[in-house]
Amino acid sequence: MKRVLFILKERLYSQSKTSYGLINSATLVADFLTRHRYHCKVVEVFDANSIDKEIYNFKPNVVILEALWCPTYKLEELMELKRYRHINWICRVHSNIGFLSVETQGLKLINEYIGLHKTNLTIALNNNKFVDSLSEALRYKFTYLPNIITIKDIEPDFLEERRHMDVGCFGAMRILKNQCFQAMCAIRAANRLEKKLFFHITPNLSIQNDPVLANLRELFSENRHELVVHDWLPNDEFQKLVRSMDFGIQLSFTESFNIVSADFINNNRLIIVSEAIDWLFPLVTTSTIDYEEATQKIIYAYNHRNGILLKARERKCLREYNDGAEETWMRFLHRRHKD
Repeated sequence: MKRVLFILKERLYSQSKTSYGLINSATLVADFLTRHRYHCKVVEVFDANSIDKEIYNFKPNVVILEALWCPTYKLEELMELKRYRHINWICRVHSNIGFLSVETQGLKLINEYIGLHKTNLTIALNNNKFVDSLSEALRYKFTYLPNIITIKDIEPDFLEERRHMDVGCFGAMRILKNQCFQAMCAIRAANRLEKKLFFHITPNLSIQNDPVLANLRELFSENRHELVVHDWLPNDEFQKLVRSMDFGIQLSFTESFNIVSADFINNNRLIIVSEAIDWLFPLVTTSTIDYEEATQKIIYAYNHRNGILLKARERKCLREYNDGAEETWMRFLHRRHKD
């Protein structure tokens, strides 16, 4: 049986380890491959010195390093070990250039990995347009290995009219995620709808002095609307939280995929996005800078939160994306296994 080991650098959220985007992404791909008779394991390690133990114990054919964190010297050292010469190594980047450009070691590590000149090392990106552009810029053929989503069958429900509205703007607190703009537009929309706004977020509360969170708190300090701060949750609890929303918004300046949007669609909740989330473009997209356009779209989302046809179209977009993603992974692994 083909064996695939996904390795992530351990992260600590709040006071205990819990779910976060990168491990969710790896787990969803592993679940898909498991259904296709691959033996998969997803592990977190303290640092690169712990990689050897995990590989030795699991004995994989394929090792996937999720994100850019392994020092080049350690990767080269592991690849040179005789007992690991048979392994196909993949480094999978989850950022588009917007987020990658603020990671000090981002492009440096990519260039160093390229410089290893290893035929059994694949550097993969999870956004097809970024693959084309970065391949041209760095004169290296990157591989497209997208996110995969497990699409759930869920019973439709009906959201009653209330005096308030719950809007989910989940995900990491990062400047390019554009949360303060989204909160301002949601406040304006709630005022026009004569609703009290509950604006739900999931910051990493272990980060001290988070400027985005601090400014969001100030934004809600002098009005009747409320900022609702949730801790990072295990994935099953997060799905219940999404299900409790009226709709969601993800008006990021840059994204490579955006699992949060897929979570809303999977839970029969409407999601409004920016054009950076291109697998939903132009169905439910709006501006990241035009306050009035975004405000009108949020009002539209509230008024159509029970729109069966619109939700069905969002689910169709997700399913079409996912079908292509699954085919891409199977074709890639089949080719690497033959090699």
